[in-house]
Amino acid sequence: MASVSKECKECGKYYSGDANGKEITCPNCGNETIQVSAKKWSFDVCTCCNCNQFYRRKDFNQLLGCLIIIVGALFVPVTYGLSLVVVLLVDLILYRRVPELIVCYKCGAEFRGFGPIPETVELFNHHIGELYES
Repeated sequence: MASVSKECKECGKYYSGDANGKEITCPNCGNETIQVSAKKWSFDVCTCCNCNQFYRRKDFNQLLGCLIIIVGALFVPVTYGLSLVVVLLVDLILYRRVPELIVCYKCGAEFRGFGPIPETVELFNHHIGELYES
């Protein structure tokens, strides 16, 4: 099922909802509304901010990924480095199984489950990201 997640510009709280054509309103302040239809959207312009640049990334909690690496590094003296091999294998398995999502450079809206990601949407580009920093 397609969904959209975004940080509210008004209250700063993170909210999300299904992209079924209905309006998604921030539950905290009610001042921001998103409307996305998963069937009719082609990733040419962001429905939240009218930006036309997106990037793709894995839909995985980055803090959890860092925690896995830290745990593997902490066990290096005890396992003579074999814990890093285990971390590598866990990372490889997660990389192949975790789906990708699309993120808008300007507003940071995350779009999940919209089907195959177009080839025009590339990985994060730091130069483009710096252009949109506020």
